Amino acid sequence: MVGETRVFETGSHRRASIVFVICVALLVGTVVVASLTQRSFGRVEVTNVTYENFNGIPVRAKLLRPVEATRDDPFPGIVYIHGYQNNRETSDAYCIELARRGFVGLNIDAIGRGNSGNPNDPGEPDFDETYGGRSSLAFLRSLPFVDADATGMMGHSLGAEMAYTVALEDPTVKALVISGFAYTLDASDTSPRNMLMIIGKWDEYRERMTGTSDIEKEWMRTPQTRKVIPVDAPRLGETYGDFANGTARRVFVPRTIHIQESHSRAAIAEALVWMRDALRPPARYWIDAGDQIWPVKEWATLVAMLACFASILPLGLLLLQTRLFRSLRGALSGTYSCSGRSYAKLVSINGALMWLYLPLIFVLFGVHVYVVPIDKVFPMMMVNGVVWWFLCINVIGFLIFRRWFKRQARERGLTLLDLGISYREDRFGLDGAQVGKTILLAAILFAFAYLSEHLLERIFIVDFRFIFPFASDLTPYRALMMLLYFPVLLIGFVLNGVFLHGQLRRPRKESRLKTFISWSFSNVFALVAPLVLFLAIQYVPLFTVGVIPFVGPGGMLASFTMNLFHVIGVLVITIPISTWFYLLTGRIYLGALVNAALVAWMFTSSQVIAPIPV
Repeated sequence: MVGETRVFETGSHRRASIVFVICVALLVGTVVVASLTQRSFGRVEVTNVTYENFNGIPVRAKLLRPVEATRDDPFPGIVYIHGYQNNRETSDAYCIELARRGFVGLNIDAIGRGNSGNPNDPGEPDFDETYGGRSSLAFLRSLPFVDADATGMMGHSLGAEMAYTVALEDPTVKALVISGFAYTLDASDTSPRNMLMIIGKWDEYRERMTGTSDIEKEWMRTPQTRKVIPVDAPRLGETYGDFANGTARRVFVPRTIHIQESHSRAAIAEALVWMRDALRPPARYWIDAGDQIWPVKEWATLVAMLACFASILPLGLLLLQTRLFRSLRGALSGTYSCSGRSYAKLVSINGALMWLYLPLIFVLFGVHVYVVPIDKVFPMMMVNGVVWWFLCINVIGFLIFRRWFKRQARERGLTLLDLGISYREDRFGLDGAQVGKTILLAAILFAFAYLSEHLLERIFIVDFRFIFPFASDLTPYRALMMLLYFPVLLIGFVLNGVFLHGQLRRPRKESRLKTFISWSFSNVFALVAPLVLFLAIQYVPLFTVGVIPFVGPGGMLASFTMNLFHVIGVLVITIPISTWFYLLTGRIYLGALVNAALVAWMFTSSQVIAPIPV
């Protein structure tokens, strides 16, 4: 064993236990707060429901029923469909506010998302282009506490297109709200009935959705709008037509980008007032549209997720003090540290590699389209792009590392043992018993995190997220997908550990805690700063002159660029975990195993299984 350190001395067990209990208490407490919020503190009942789509594919949804809605006093009902790269919880902001104002909300996992079934081939005759939207409306109307004559559809992005499709073909849908999507020439001044369109001023898909480069200046003069609002010089933010006969029309443009439309206070307020005027819920339920509580749930689920993942750190320390795992403890070997100048150089090289994000994704999709379709084996095409990029840049980075290491070994006597990569000093070598124990410990830590989320979601119907999908319960199919993506992610995280904790290792501080904090910040900066700069190149021109640099065919590049917000969140979560376990064990492998499992879970539990809509 590589020497005892103060972190394992007498008293550390007690401190770790206290921190662990605090993290678990915070986890449970914030999940309870999130649950109370989505239940409007007892005024709304929230349940899971599952029903069959017309083609036999199961659809899961979250049903939010005001407790006073009964067979004798049915309330209006609304189906909400989330966007492409989401699942039902990203619709909670709208559904929570609707339910507390007297609407029964059916918040669905569209087919291919969340816990709903997987879509069949688009070429098959029973393929459902609404991904369960039609059947969800029929299910909602069948509920005895729903007024079947007062139902509406809502959706965001691709979900808005699905809701729009249902409302176009079904004139009994009395109200429609579409956000992040635009009505088409198929619409008229009478169909769909009572339609509100919400689209952000800086929506990345605006040209694809509207055919305009400046929505505020151009949209109200387009042929689509002339058909839908046949008046002279219609204006944004004005209501036209009549709710009673279904001709009410309005276009609202909040100052948001695409992903913010599903979590915009202004957009939600517009939708609430619109559905009130169209469907007439009980007046006693009405609450001012600006009085919104959904942010409480959103922040609570973020804190719950962070508390769960943070609890892995003290739990790992406690387990490393047990007889079974004691041999994995170890101090850092050698005196190597990366100086300020070398750090800047290596971070710059790594940043250039990270900027291969879009080119590598283009290569992947080129192979998929023109050489070998990969979606039958790896069905999560958005995940494929991110995982492919992460693997490739770390393989390239490792080749750079090998050249650097040979020079350092020759000039300074640096060994792979010094960097925490090898168990031998003379050459690369692994210790089978130690690796086996490392795998077992990583499995226990991951199981704790997953089972904590799974149990709490089962009890409270609350998962881990903040705007983007992060982590939720796994279906059997998605559990198999996790096993499929895990090995690829593991290779990426091991090689990433070689870079962060070996080559990029900064000087140690006077204490283990200070070293952990310092290294975590420097490691996060190394990986996140290039992506933040990349996002700045996309969004600074968008916000200043209205030009979006990366769009791509069908908006594909915009989709993957937008996905970097999610990727940054994942990196911020995982980097401190790998740093902590590197400090405790002196090896890169425990952190890599834990992170590969966590990220495989996050990706496969919540990401889309469906064709990319380009």
